[in-house]
Amino acid sequence: MTKPLISILIPVYRVERYIEQCLRSLLSNTIINDCEVILVDDCSPDKSMEVVIRVLKDFPAMKDKVLLHSHDSNRGLAAARSTGLLQAQGCYLICVDSDDWVEPDYLERLYNEAERTGADVVFCDLFQARAHSTTVIQEGKGSGDFLTQLLREEIHGWLHVKLIRRALLVENGITWVEGLDMCEDVLIMAKVFRHAKKVVHLSLPLYHYRCTNDNSLTQKLNTQKILQLQGVVRELETYLPTEYDDSLKSFKSKTKVWILKSANGLSTELLSLYNSDLLSRCRYNSLASRLFFFLCERNWYGLVRLILRLKGRKD
Repeated sequence: MTKPLISILIPVYRVERYIEQCLRSLLSNTIINDCEVILVDDCSPDKSMEVVIRVLKDFPAMKDKVLLHSHDSNRGLAAARSTGLLQAQGCYLICVDSDDWVEPDYLERLYNEAERTGADVVFCDLFQARAHSTTVIQEGKGSGDFLTQLLREEIHGWLHVKLIRRALLVENGITWVEGLDMCEDVLIMAKVFRHAKKVVHLSLPLYHYRCTNDNSLTQKLNTQKILQLQGVVRELETYLPTEYDDSLKSFKSKTKVWILKSANGLSTELLSLYNSDLLSRCRYNSLASRLFFFLCERNWYGLVRLILRLKGRKD
């Protein structure tokens, strides 16, 4: 097979109910014959891989273009994507979550836009699919400093809507950090945006993001996940130049809110993360934000959690 246009990375873990729809939508894409699909079984305990094998039988033309890899133990999302990246040969790379699905021209639209513009990164909008409704999420402003926008959450880290030139990853040694599964997409995209010479927004929803649970993953933090968030922040502090310090404080503010919303049973040490940093002058912190973190500094977490609960009821 000639060099694939796109390498599609798909970690597989506990997606027995959804992987068939995901695979069928991808393997029916308009330019899939010129791409490679890399599935990494992260030691899934269910029948996900049995479903994969069954679906692949319906696409014999893709026999040599679908690569299957297995971990001997469950190592997490970051490790699975890293394994996939090591095997990838495509001109471009994109990650697909195995419980989502895509439009028939998902790959072609992104690829054509990258080739037309010479962009290192092309990203599109998406459909957010809930049990009884679907919403189109427009991803970002489409111009400006994308790294700043990412850290300020004006755009998301979502890798499944971002086609990345693989050479940019290889030449700059960018890969996932095993064990950092919380916000791993923000960490990767921060490094990518740091080096990308051109980024293009394709204002078109092409990806269906399945919200299987209305409660965000970040609402269910435990000590392990908080430590992973801390690890991501420390990686960003090391990797990014000082010109992004204010934007990084904005990102740290958001992670602090996640921690406080899940504070029950967590230690004071974890709840106190970033307090000294966040109380310092930050261009993007409003007066209300500064008061919020002042309360955190005084360890008044009960009052802070009450405020957050009341705000949630109003929203």
